[in-house]
Amino acid sequence: MQYEPFSIDSLRDILKLGIAMQEESDYVAVPFDIEQSARSIVSMVIDNPNGFGVLAYDGDKPVGMIAGSVSPYFFSKGKLASDFVWYVLPEARGSRTSVKLLKMFTDYATGVGATELYMGVTTNVGAARTGALLERMGFQHVGGNYRKRLNVGS
Repeated sequence: MQYEPFSIDSLRDILKLGIAMQEESDYVAVPFDIEQSARSIVSMVIDNPNGFGVLAYDGDKPVGMIAGSVSPYFFSKGKLASDFVWYVLPEARGSRTSVKLLKMFTDYATGVGATELYMGVTTNVGAARTGALLERMGFQHVGGNYRKRLNVGS
């Protein structure tokens, strides 16, 4: 497995994985917009000095990614790291890819002085398995996610 930072040159691969994630996840009800997704990736990760993004490749095939950023808490001068996406294709799950991606993000967040790293499990893809992996890697379950769909299909 090879790991590469997000870049303009890898945007097509990032989008390919983003589409796969959206189609498999609870977000399937939300229309995917390639142009908006590309703009978000560039502004939130690639051009963001506090952004982080890494792709995992099996040969030439992108099989996973993680992206997030570090920002100040709204109530403190401390820094909080949180993810935007952490996704691995079904055929690469069970390998070390997910763990390696998460470790890379954890190392980045630690290196820039974040006091905490929050990982969300909002896609509802293997939520129990993902939660168990996070706990094995030292994360604590805090709170939960609640969703109310609005204006979907309008």
